[in-house]
Amino acid sequence: MSLLEPSADAVRPSPEHTVRRLLESARERATSVDLEAAFAWVAEGRLADDLLADWRRLSEEAKAELSRCWKALGLLGNVTVAQDTVRYGRFAAEKILEGELRELVSVTEKAVRWCGQARDDVLADLGRLVRERRTEFPSAKAVPLGELLEELQRARARYARSLETYGQEMQELSAEEQRRQEFLRSGASISLEEIRDLSSREFETLIASLLERDGYEVQRAHGGAGDRGADVIATGGNGERIVVQCKLRRTPSATIGAPDVQTFNGTARPDHHATHALMVTNTRFTAHAKAAAARYGIALVDSGALRVWATFGKPLELA
Repeated sequence: MSLLEPSADAVRPSPEHTVRRLLESARERATSVDLEAAFAWVAEGRLADDLLADWRRLSEEAKAELSRCWKALGLLGNVTVAQDTVRYGRFAAEKILEGELRELVSVTEKAVRWCGQARDDVLADLGRLVRERRTEFPSAKAVPLGELLEELQRARARYARSLETYGQEMQELSAEEQRRQEFLRSGASISLEEIRDLSSREFETLIASLLERDGYEVQRAHGGAGDRGADVIATGGNGERIVVQCKLRRTPSATIGAPDVQTFNGTARPDHHATHALMVTNTRFTAHAKAAAARYGIALVDSGALRVWATFGKPLELA
């Protein structure tokens, strides 16, 4: 009789000394081959069971986090909800995490199915002969289970890194949001709607004041006759010479095209010796204008960048 095969004596109610006698007899008859097979059988079953529980926990964690991401993305995409000033940064971070979580959920669900099948297979082996079991050691399941354990460890590490990165991004965005809200309450903020109502000279003077706020020394605060395209000129302590052309538009849909960029390029460096040539508008630049600016090394500040600079008080970053 196999050590794993049930017998009539084993299942029939027996006095304690009879049970002990049967156990002692089985242990005396067990060979190293029997013990090796029994160990492999039990160890494999426990590994499959532990992995199954671990993958299930990880899957539920990932699904819960993914559900939170979907909810956050829905709120961020709902224009009827009051938006914070760093909405797009939050949206981008949520989308990245959502993609990683989707992949993790897919991996964990597949692993849960595999581990469940492996565990069921081990349980179904009850009643097989020990020696028949031994001939399969290490079994066909042992290696895949080991590989799955390694994949579980890697998946957990990826999950931890994703959440850590996301947490850091949210902390940075929250700090930026707090700083922006404080600036909005300071009285130094000016909105795009207010900028649209300025005169051309007031707009140029505003840009000069923003450069001054950023620590530059303004040499020219506004343009005029004979300015040769330089409305504002400012210098920095490291030898920077910033030459700015301002393009104020009353209509939000108005655009600045490539010809304006090409004209400014003709004077910014040859005539004004700019180290940084800058064009600023309260609307947007066309694709051709952006391409021309990239060729000529001219920095462009459109309505979005101007809002960050003038409305939220973040210093302009010049390459």
